[in-house]
Amino acid sequence: GERAEEADAKEAIRQMGTNAIPMLLDMLGATTGNKERVLGRAKSKGFRDMFHNKNVPLDDLRDTAVQGFGLLGTNAVLAIPQINKLFHNTETCYMAAAALAELGPEGFAVLTNGMSDKDLAGVIVWTIGEKGGGDIQTVTRLLISALKSPDGITRGNAARSLAGKDPALAVPALIPLLDEESFYPREGAVIALGSYGPAAKSAAPKLFSVYTNAMLGMDLKYAHGLGVFLLQALQSVDPDTAAKAETFIVNGGPLGVAGYGWTTTKLPNGKELIVGGSFQTTIPTKADHVFSRAELFDPATGTRIETGSMNVAREFHTATLLSNGNVLVAGGDNFGADGRTHDLSSAELYNPTTGMWTETGSMNAAHAGGKAILRHDGKVLVGGELYDPATGTWAVVTDK
Repeated sequence: GERAEEADAKEAIRQMGTNAIPMLLDMLGATTGNKERVLGRAKSKGFRDMFHNKNVPLDDLRDTAVQGFGLLGTNAVLAIPQINKLFHNTETCYMAAAALAELGPEGFAVLTNGMSDKDLAGVIVWTIGEKGGGDIQTVTRLLISALKSPDGITRGNAARSLAGKDPALAVPALIPLLDEESFYPREGAVIALGSYGPAAKSAAPKLFSVYTNAMLGMDLKYAHGLGVFLLQALQSVDPDTAAKAETFIVNGGPLGVAGYGWTTTKLPNGKELIVGGSFQTTIPTKADHVFSRAELFDPATGTRIETGSMNVAREFHTATLLSNGNVLVAGGDNFGADGRTHDLSSAELYNPTTGMWTETGSMNAAHAGGKAILRHDGKVLVGGELYDPATGTWAVVTDK
């Protein structure tokens, strides 16, 4: 099927050799304005029909040309001047850069010479990250220079592309990027540092500091997203420091930013009640920790206050603000003595006035995951059961 057709197409390019260059250049330079002319030169009706389809983007046509130049390799260096012109065209620059990367040292030299052009630096960094090319020392220095770009996307792409390169050069250059306010460059630096393993141990103190500060920050989504990469990087570069980070979370660290399975309920006073969840430590061995703790988080100030703990530790439960101001937490799961997760049927109520939890009626069947629905009559539907706040009992809902 498609594999056979692709093999035939590649063999055709190989047999045509440099005779394929004019058509490949046309395809690489395809734009909305000349697409019809380019396709008109193709002899294959199937090829023309495929790219006449409006749902097939022009970049797919250009990418086909990139693959063709990849098959020709250094035999196509005579096309470099024409590709360089397309490289300096806004509409075709990305795929032209990819084609240059396929043409060996001469094509790569064109890319590196373009780094002084601020409009092309981002394209070049993206291309090097996707295609590679050049000796590792040259590429490392090139990417390090791009870390100072005023464009955040370029800095992030450069940082990501430094993964696996020369750590002696890259690690000192990446550490300052950990202070970036923008998520993408910071994330790229963290991922790259993690790729070096113990060779990036000098970055461990900074990674730990960034981790704890992010976990305690105001932006919970940012902390959760970046925290995963930070902890993975620490586990790779310095297990001892990673263990400190894990202990920080387990022993009273902030809820709702690391791990899984917590709930966040917005209270009438604007604060958020964050309840339970779990976190897995990896050092010295993997261990799962399910929390009974609860916190009040104030999005306006970023402050956190520990409030009363639940009677039962749980994750993947439901939490519902009732009409009387209390919060109903129901079901979820926890780990039993056998080391396996067990769904829970218990439920309890949080009183924002006292900060205390009291047990209420248990569901008729254990339930984890899913959603809770607060009905107009004040009752709560969870997993086919209806909770009545007036009686504190659950009733199975039937179709009758």
